[in-house]
Amino acid sequence: MPPHPPVLRLAGVRKSFGATQALRGVSLEVGAGEVHALIGENGAGKSTLMRILVGSEAPDSGRVSALSGLSLGYLAQVDHFEPGATIISAIFGDTQTHSWASDPKARDVLEGLFGSHKSAEIECPIAGLSGGERRRVSLAKLLVANHDLICLDEPTNHLDVEGVNWLASYLKSERKLAVVVITHDRWFLDEVSDKTWEVVNGGVEEYEGGYSAFVLAKAERIRQS
Repeated sequence: MPPHPPVLRLAGVRKSFGATQALRGVSLEVGAGEVHALIGENGAGKSTLMRILVGSEAPDSGRVSALSGLSLGYLAQVDHFEPGATIISAIFGDTQTHSWASDPKARDVLEGLFGSHKSAEIECPIAGLSGGERRRVSLAKLLVANHDLICLDEPTNHLDVEGVNWLASYLKSERKLAVVVITHDRWFLDEVSDKTWEVVNGGVEEYEGGYSAFVLAKAERIRQS
């Protein structure tokens, strides 16, 4: 199978925090339609690398280049909303129409994340929602936006089993969408990932497949070293 054309590249990226060098000359690329799991020990630099990927943090040196016109979305670990926002305004903006209702993708996302009672629920204010409900709103906003690449930092936090299963199925069905995901949910990584990046000792090692494949492949690399 031919490689997917890259939509985002990092070349020689370095990042330090004081005397600690988090990333040491990292070079990698995200292919169109590929799902990359981003894993590593706590403090290894996963979230730092993701913030550099999305442009919310600058590297000390090296280069980040994106495909011209790339639409990139980012799900951070903490969900933020405008004061007074409702579910519907948080997802679709302050439009006063329901034009989104004619969009099959938007309907699919709302049905998947909010269920059959979505018509009443999506008018509710964000204030007072549970952590899981707020995470669903953030995911819905991201998924209806028709991005080319989305970066997900702990997307399964606060989601129940049904929500995690739906998100995995949705990402597998969107084969033109490139994804980089950080999560501790190993089942989720096995379900969605084409490749795994392990952040270790300031570098990134790439493996084919999801978490289980990574464990086997890393053990083999260690055996042969």
